[in-house]
Amino acid sequence: MGDFTGQTIVVTGGSGGLGRAIATAFAGQGGRVVVADLDLPAAEAVAASLEGAVAHPLDVTDEASWDALLDRVDADLGGLDVLVNNAGIFVPNIPFEDMSLDLWRRHIAVNLDGTFLGCRQAIRRMKGRGKGAIVNMGSGMSIRANPLASAYCASKAGVLMTTRTAAHAAGKYGIRVNCVLPGPVHTAMLMGNVAPGGDEDAFLTRMLGNSPMGVMASPEDIAAGVVFLASPAAKAITGVHLPVDGGNMPGG
Repeated sequence: MGDFTGQTIVVTGGSGGLGRAIATAFAGQGGRVVVADLDLPAAEAVAASLEGAVAHPLDVTDEASWDALLDRVDADLGGLDVLVNNAGIFVPNIPFEDMSLDLWRRHIAVNLDGTFLGCRQAIRRMKGRGKGAIVNMGSGMSIRANPLASAYCASKAGVLMTTRTAAHAAGKYGIRVNCVLPGPVHTAMLMGNVAPGGDEDAFLTRMLGNSPMGVMASPEDIAAGVVFLASPAAKAITGVHLPVDGGNMPGG
């Protein structure tokens, strides 16, 4: 799909299920991967498993934290080529009318503000080089309403417009900005949707039933979509969102 040899790729939320798969995919194609995460020991464990990878702490909601990360990338790794804004949170099963303002704001801060800061800081660093790719992580719930996930839906819907506005702003610098929309993926975040005492097998069966193909995308499937959008194969693609979900995208 693409040779990333000599390129530096930063993956935020790199210690999680999707982050690990994305970091692994880029490392497998020769990229120098920076596993960035709030949980530094977990990021170090992922980096240790990948050839040429390094770990770095990152609070995606904090501008100074972004500057520290990208200063290191500039100084030690030759500059930023690809940013994957993957970090996110999801606290499920909260009725709209019971959503607290603090929890709403936390979703917005991590999922949306973090994506904005990543795009903004990356564009500032990349524009002088005349190239670069940014891939944001949306969700099927970016475009499908779930009244038990109002804060998550709102934050991920915002990621779509942030992707489009960033793509328009960055195009003149040769920088592309796109977004992947995963559907259900068997990760710890997905399984957090199972109510206490609930049947996990029944939950997974229900998730599979939403796909006309009868499949659930794997972390590796999501990673393949991210790598494609960052690769030269997508050189004429910017400002789009790519569902990777087995067709699990009914409107609503």
